[in-house]
Amino acid sequence: MGMRIFRLLYAGVWLVFLAIPVTSIATSEATGGLRLLALAATACFVVVYLGVFWHDAEDGNAAQVRRRIIVRIVVLAILAAATVPAAGYTAVTFATFLTAALVFSLPLRSGLVSGVAVWAAACVIALPFADTWWPTFGTGLGVVFIVVIRLADHHEHRQLDTEEELRHAAQRDAIARDVHDVLGHSLTVLSIRAQLARRMIDIDPERAREEIDRIDSLARESLGQVRSTVARLRTPLLASEAETAREVLAAAGITADVDVHAVEGADAELFAWALREAVTNVVRHSQASTCRVSVRPGRLRVEDDGVGTGDETRGGGSGLRGLRERASTAGAWLTLSSRCDDDERPGTVLEVGRA
Repeated sequence: MGMRIFRLLYAGVWLVFLAIPVTSIATSEATGGLRLLALAATACFVVVYLGVFWHDAEDGNAAQVRRRIIVRIVVLAILAAATVPAAGYTAVTFATFLTAALVFSLPLRSGLVSGVAVWAAACVIALPFADTWWPTFGTGLGVVFIVVIRLADHHEHRQLDTEEELRHAAQRDAIARDVHDVLGHSLTVLSIRAQLARRMIDIDPERAREEIDRIDSLARESLGQVRSTVARLRTPLLASEAETAREVLAAAGITADVDVHAVEGADAELFAWALREAVTNVVRHSQASTCRVSVRPGRLRVEDDGVGTGDETRGGGSGLRGLRERASTAGAWLTLSSRCDDDERPGTVLEVGRA
């Protein structure tokens, strides 16, 4: 509704130029009946013209809307023609409004072509009866403004549409990254616990039963995390991620040294995601026997004694790629390096911090 009112007001402002043919009608030497007809036709023209800008976005398929627009344009042309006997060549002013109705109501190309064609035809008909070049230059200037405004409006809408598409693409990428982080971590933990439960079935049935209960609990928790992540509502908590890291590393047979100090604000969220991704990679890829986690205000460090950073984890994996994006968005840095390049098991060091 608001946009329709804006379009109506914008279209109505230019109706002031109809004062030109109205003045000609009032001072015309035509009979009173022809002058009354011309004035009545002008009043009806104004109503139908404003109706074009009010109703051009009404419901219906494209063919129906276009048909209605064409009918209104034809009615406008008939009304404009009815003013000619009294207004004379100044009736060509109506052609500018016909052009505006076509240009702003029809698709860009067809609107421009048909609108300019209508104006040009009206000028060709009126020019032989005019004593000045006003029908061409006066109305032509108006048509130039109409075309320029329409093109500017078209490019602005294209730019807005492009920006909207990019925004939606960024949202999709962010949601995909979050889902990957949640699923990758949760499925890794489930796999480790399932393997542990299988080993314990024969030697320690009670421990195996506990692990199965944990798997069930984790599966339910992970389902809730996926749902809330998709809804963009959930952010991992650093304290809970630290506790989960201890459990996951221990379940994987990796000696864990987790030292986490209190961190607040944006760093806590970033470090929680980083700790989750780092521990997931250690369990999946490192073949490590020990892992040390250190979190201090402004800095997180995860170090293992595994086989080192492979091509996937060095930068090509979607998890670390998403983590780099998180760090960059938060104004932080992320590094991934080997502890010792000369050792057969150089280990991996992942650090996240602020400059």
